[in-house]
Amino acid sequence: MSVGHLLGRARASLLSGLDAELAPFGLNAMQYAVLKYLAEGSARTAADLCRSMYYDTGSMTRILDRLEEKGLLRRERCREDRRVVFLRVAPAGRAQLPRLRAAGSRVLEHHLAGFDPIEMENLKAYLGRMIENGKQAGGGQNSSTGGKS
Repeated sequence: MSVGHLLGRARASLLSGLDAELAPFGLNAMQYAVLKYLAEGSARTAADLCRSMYYDTGSMTRILDRLEEKGLLRRERCREDRRVVFLRVAPAGRAQLPRLRAAGSRVLEHHLAGFDPIEMENLKAYLGRMIENGKQAGGGQNSSTGGKS
């Protein structure tokens, strides 16, 4: 199997495991990712999330609508520019985050079972190098396409 195929399968397995862990909370992996990005301050708007998560605006709007309906997220118009809508994790979302993060940790620990510390450091270094190579090749941080290796 190619490296690209294996990376894709690993990602799919992680997302599937996370979906299963988050089901009792009524959330899926992408909804959790949105809350996590917002809580960490990595994103402030839907456009930020789309760029970071490689999602189209229509899909992101549906995710945000569902999170808002669940009371986990709120939208706030910018006072200086009414066209800008900031996203905030609502108090109910903040209360859920520790349990959601624990679910994410369980899934990752399960997938990394049996890796020794040196293997973990090597894996992080390899993945980090791949990301940097992609940036240098013009793929930037916002490109979700790539060739197979």
